[in-house]
Amino acid sequence: MTIKEAELRTGLARANIRYYEDQGFFTAARGENGYRDYSEENIDTLLKVKLLRQLGFSLEEIHALQRGEQALPSALERREAGLERENRELARTAQLCRDMRAEGTDFQTLDARRYLGRLEREEEVLSKDRDPVRVFSWRRYFARTLDIQLYTTLLAVLLQLTCRLNLLRLEESGGRFLLTLGGLALMLGAETVMLHLWGTTPGKALLGLKLLREDGSFLSWEESARRTGKVTAFFGLSLLLAEIPLLICPLAGLGMLIWACWQVDRQRPLFWEEDQLYLEGSTKERPFWDNRRNYFRVAGWLAASAACIGLMVGGHFLAARPLHPGDNLTVEEFVENYNQYRAFAYGEENLAQRLALDGSFEDIPREGSSVVVIPITGFDGIPDPFFRFEQGADGLERVTLIHSFQTPDALGERDSYLVSVPYEKIYAAMRALLYGRLGDRKISALYQELVEAKGTFFSSQEGVEIESRLSFTGFYLFSDDMLLAEKGQAQSYHLEFTMSLT
Repeated sequence: MTIKEAELRTGLARANIRYYEDQGFFTAARGENGYRDYSEENIDTLLKVKLLRQLGFSLEEIHALQRGEQALPSALERREAGLERENRELARTAQLCRDMRAEGTDFQTLDARRYLGRLEREEEVLSKDRDPVRVFSWRRYFARTLDIQLYTTLLAVLLQLTCRLNLLRLEESGGRFLLTLGGLALMLGAETVMLHLWGTTPGKALLGLKLLREDGSFLSWEESARRTGKVTAFFGLSLLLAEIPLLICPLAGLGMLIWACWQVDRQRPLFWEEDQLYLEGSTKERPFWDNRRNYFRVAGWLAASAACIGLMVGGHFLAARPLHPGDNLTVEEFVENYNQYRAFAYGEENLAQRLALDGSFEDIPREGSSVVVIPITGFDGIPDPFFRFEQGADGLERVTLIHSFQTPDALGERDSYLVSVPYEKIYAAMRALLYGRLGDRKISALYQELVEAKGTFFSSQEGVEIESRLSFTGFYLFSDDMLLAEKGQAQSYHLEFTMSLT
C-alpha cells in the first residue's frame, strides 16, 4: 500500500511514518516505480509504536522491546509507576492553577518567578517524533569535500597512468585548478546516477546521510541532474574565484562556501535543494556521537581521504617510472628513459636540450622562444657534458658522464663566472640505467650520498658499481652544485661519473 493508505490505516502523519522507518522500526519494500510499498506487517509495527509512544515509552525502550531485550509486562509496570508520578505532578499543576485563580491575579500583576518553581510540565510525546528539518552542516560539508576529492583522485590517477602527469608541477600553469574542474565534471555524471539509484554518494554514505524527496522516494533522473548541475556550478565558480590573483576574488570564493554552510546551519534550503530532504539516524534523544557506529563512520571518512592521498602518491611513482624499467638496456632505451624522466621532472616545455644517441646534448628547437641568453663575464667557453656508452652482449655494461674544461689564462680582477655541477643529469642517468636493479629508494639514497660527498664517491652493491671523481682548481664551492671562479687565477674542472653493471 502507498504512504497515503498507511496514513489512513494508522492515523499517523506522513512525517511520523517516515520518521519511524528512519529509526529502524521497519523497512518498507519498494515497488517497480521506486515508491515505498507498505505491508500489513509494517502497519502492525506502526500501530504498536504509536500505542507505546502514547503510553509514554521512549524510542529506545520500544527498540528494546522489539528486539526482545525487555519484557513488555515489566516495562508496563515501570511505565505505570512513572504515570503515577506524572499524576502527582499534574495534581500539583492543577493545584497551582487553583491557587493562582484564588489569588485573583491578572497578567499585568502576575509574578511568574513565584510560580515557575512549582510547575513541571512535559511536552506532547508525538509532537517530538515528526521528522525534523535536518541540519548536518559539518557532515554535509565533509561529505561534499570527500566526494570532490574522490573524483579528483580518480581523474588524477588516470592521467598519471596514461599521460604520465606530474602532480608536483600542476601549480606552474594552473593545472591544479583544471584538475579540480575535471573532477567536478566527473562528479556531474557520477553523482546524478548515484542520487537517482541509491539516494547517496560515497561521502554521504560514509557519514550516514541519504537524500530523498519529501514523499520518501529517490530523486528522478531530471531532479538528480538538475541538483548536481547547480552544485557543480556553485563549487566550480568558488574555485575559479580562488584562482584569480586578486585578493577580493579568493575572499569571495571562500565567502560562497561560508554562506552555504551558514544557510544549512540556519535551516534554510540551498538553491539547489528544492523539495528534497536529508535523512540519517541521529535524533534529539540519541545524537550522532551517542551511537558508537558513527565513530567508525568518521574513521572511514578519514581512511578514505588518506586512501585518496595514497593513490595519488602511488600514481606519481608509477608515472615517474622509466619507459624501459628492465635490467638489460640498449643505448636507445637508456636515452629514452633519460629524456622521459627529464621531461617528467621539469616539463618538456622547460627543457632547452635533450640527450642524443651519440651521448651528446642537442638543442630543442623552440619557435618563438622567449628565453634570453645572457653571456657571463670572464669565460663563456664551458662545454656541455656528454655520455660514453659501452655495450656488451646483453645490453649496456657501462655509462660514463664526462664534464671537463680548463681556461688558458688567469681571470682578471673584475671577472668571474659560475659552473654548475650537472648533478640533475647524473640523477636522471641513474634512474634511466639502474631503476630495474636498485629501485627508486636506493637510487635516491645513493644520489644523496654522492652530493654530500661533493662529487667524489664510490659504491658497489647488487651488481652495480658507481664511481665519481670531481676535481677543480681556481674555484671554490659556492653551493652544493655551483662552483665560483676565483679572480686572478686560471681554472680547471673535471667530473667523471661512471656506472658499471657486473
